[in-house]
This record gives sequence, C-alpha cells and structure tokens, in this order.
Amino acid sequence: MASDPGDEVKMERSVGLISGIGLTMGTMIGSGIFASAPGVVEYSGSVGMSLIVWALSGLIALLGAMSYCELCTMITKSGGEYQYLNQAFGPIPAFLFSWTAVIVLRPAQAAAISLTFASYFVRAVTDGLGVSDCEIVWAEKCFALVVILIISFVNVMSAKWGAYVQNVCLVAKLFAIVFIVFIGLVELATGTTEYLSKGFEGSQKDPFTLSLAFYNALWAYDCWNTAVYGAEEMKDPQKNLPRALLIGIPLVMVCYLMTNLAYFTVLSTDELTSTLAVAILLGEKTIPKWIQWVIPVCVCFSTLGATNGTIFGAARLTFASAREGHLMKTLSYCDVNKRTPSTAIYFLTILSCAYVLPGNFSDLLNYFSFAAWLFYGLTVLGVIVMRFTQPDAERPIRVPIVLPIIFVLISAYLVVAPLINEFSWAYVGAALFILLGLVVYYLPVVYFKLSFSCLDPLVKFIQYLFMVAPSGYNEDDAIVKKLSLDDDYVPPGSSAI
Repeated sequence: MASDPGDEVKMERSVGLISGIGLTMGTMIGSGIFASAPGVVEYSGSVGMSLIVWALSGLIALLGAMSYCELCTMITKSGGEYQYLNQAFGPIPAFLFSWTAVIVLRPAQAAAISLTFASYFVRAVTDGLGVSDCEIVWAEKCFALVVILIISFVNVMSAKWGAYVQNVCLVAKLFAIVFIVFIGLVELATGTTEYLSKGFEGSQKDPFTLSLAFYNALWAYDCWNTAVYGAEEMKDPQKNLPRALLIGIPLVMVCYLMTNLAYFTVLSTDELTSTLAVAILLGEKTIPKWIQWVIPVCVCFSTLGATNGTIFGAARLTFASAREGHLMKTLSYCDVNKRTPSTAIYFLTILSCAYVLPGNFSDLLNYFSFAAWLFYGLTVLGVIVMRFTQPDAERPIRVPIVLPIIFVLISAYLVVAPLINEFSWAYVGAALFILLGLVVYYLPVVYFKLSFSCLDPLVKFIQYLFMVAPSGYNEDDAIVKKLSLDDDYVPPGSSAI
C-alpha cells in the first residue's frame, strides 16, 4: 500500500490555494455565461439593465461568499451548507437540504451543464451536414452522458486529478472569454456601437419580472460556494478557503461583464434571445469561418470544468450527509486506495444521467434556482443565529453582521418574487419535494438510525466490488482484511446501508 498500515481511511488534503481558486472560478465559469445571457436580456428588457443585473448578481454572490467565509472557517468539515445548517438549526433543516441537493439540485445542475456542452459540441460537428432536429437532440443527450461518465471517472481516480482537470479547463475557458472580449473590443474600435447606444431603452421595471433575469444571471454565478464542500481536502482551510472565494468571485465578475459587453457590441437583443449558443453566433458574425471552431471548443472545455466542479462538490455533500446517518451509510465509504468518496460519486453519476434524458436547460434552471436560493438564504441566516446561540465559538473570520442580513433579504426576494410574477407548478413541485423530506427523515433508518443485519452481505459485496471502506476505519481493519477476502468480515455498524 502507498500508505502505512494503521492509517485511517479518509480523504487526503491535496487541494491548495491555487487549486481552490481554480475550483471556484472553474465551476462558476461554466455553461451560464454562454447560455444564460438570452434569459437575462429577455427579462431585463435592455442592454443597460442587463449589465446592471449581471453586476448586481456578482455582488450578491460576493455577499454570500463573504458570509460563507465566517461559516467555513468556523466549521471546517466537508459538506458545505449541510454542516452549517446542522450546526445552526439542527439535523432537520440539514437533512432537508441534503435530501433536496443530493437527489435533485446538484445532479440536475450537472445534467444542465453537460447538456450545454453537448449543444455546443454537436452544433460545431454537425454544422452544414443537414442533420435533423431529432437526431441533434439525441446526439446532445448522448454526448452529455459521456461527459458525466468521464468526469465521474476522473473524480473517482483522484481528487488531484479533478483539480488538474479544473485548472486545465479554467485556462481554456479564460481563453474563450479573452477571445470573445477581444472580438468585442475590435468591433468597438471600428465604431460598432449601434446596439450599445440603445442603453436602457425598453428596460423592464417590474421587480417581480426582473427576478427571473436575476435567476438567469445567478445561474452563471452559481457554485461560488463549491470550494467549501472540499474543506477536509484543502490545505490550511481556515486561510485558503476564504482567499479562494474572495479572489475567485471578483475575477469572475470582471470576466462576465466584459463578455456581455462583447455580446452587446455585436448582437442585437433579438439575436441574443434567439439562441442558447450565443458565443457561436457572435463568432459567425465577426470572424472567418476557418477559425470559428475555436469558440465551441473553448466553450466545451468551459462546461467540462463546470461539470467537474459540480460533481466534486456534490460528492462531498453526499459523503458528509451519509457519514452523519442522513443518507445511506454506504455513500460515505471511501476508496481504500485512492482516498476519494467513490460510492457518492457513483450514486450522483446515476442520478445526473437520469436527469439528462428527459431534461432541458430551462426547466432545470427554474427548478434549481427556486430551491437553491431558499437554502442559501437559510444557510446565511445561520451566521446571524449563531452569533447569539454560539457567541464564544472560534471565528477566525468575523464578517460585519449587515452583510448576511442583506443577503438573507435578497434570498427571500429571489424565492418569493417569481411566485408572485407567474405561478408555475414547478415551484409547487419543488416545495412538495422538500416537504417530502420530512417524511423520509422520520423513517426508522434515518431518525432512529436502525440497522438491519440481513443487509450485511450486500454491504460486504459493495465493499469488495468497489474496494471501499467507511471513512475513519483503520488500514488493518478495512484494507488488509478486504484484500484477503475474509468472508467472515463485515465492518461493525455498517449494515445501516
């Protein structure tokens, strides 16, 4: 074994500051900036209002990140919001978050991002071939499935591999943004200001309709909190986690504003709202055909990195929830050789693939945004609550209390405003699914943590098949006996599958 006998089976601290920044930026800059721009324009109504929405959305993400800095330096366990909600409000809100995020939010997000990858890739490959719309749709779904499977394999093999993929994809996506911004600046230099000159003409003034514009922009900024999920794998997390968030997010804000400025320099609002492949349309209007392939290739790398970051974060959330007994215990098992939460990754892979088949970008976006901002707001509310309930707790970073208050109010607006603007059964479905978690929580295997010895053979089979052991088990306990295939060995307490 690479590790000494007697070592615990646990995740390795292998993610440094640069990788943390790369994880933050690389996950945020994914499909959103290339696919959400049409929605922002549609619901904001004008060039000027769209840019304001993008800027304010970045500030909202930054407010959330600053609040999370206090939480992630106070509570350094992996699991992000799950751990913070558990500490602030107890196990029920934490379970409802993990139930919703693990079963729907994160897998649906990975599916939506991979579908954007497939859309750009298939469009680039089939351009001019006369392929039917039906064939394109199924090709997109197939390529989205392949992306999810490849990324899952990388994350099972090594957390370092996942970080390397993130860093490589970050370089490619930054190149794509620089390339797009360069096109916009060239067009500006030649006097192309027709669309920018319209400014605030036709701006949307209804605050409830504007909330949908914020939903689309915030989709692009989402995953600003991904780095906190890997706290147990980050070197010196009390210093590096806040730095990764507070360096990465402002850089992403600059990238997004400059990219949208380039869009508005070349494309009209009608053209922007006519396609999800905005970057390709921009390239078709401005650069020679022989070099147009650069944009879809870079966008594909961008969405690949975002899918990687999403699965990385979701696996750590699943791992943390299962370790606390709120999900199947086997989902907290780590690969005994590679020290990654492999069973959690396998589980999320299956769910993400399932969401690819029937899903489309718009539906997944609406569902995700409504439920996500409910829990984001509740998590940051925990900062305020714990100032009173745990005043003596160690807080290496203590943010001004006004910041989490503002963020909580904004989150409430983002949850309520879309419901007032236009009723949708998707929101009702989201609310009912969250409440269904209460029923699941009070099942005997969760609330009373009952285990069933009849499941021990199945648990043992899973361990042998995937070479996994419960986190925290000793090498001699979990690895040596597994490799010797001792048929009488079942880890104690593992039958709570």
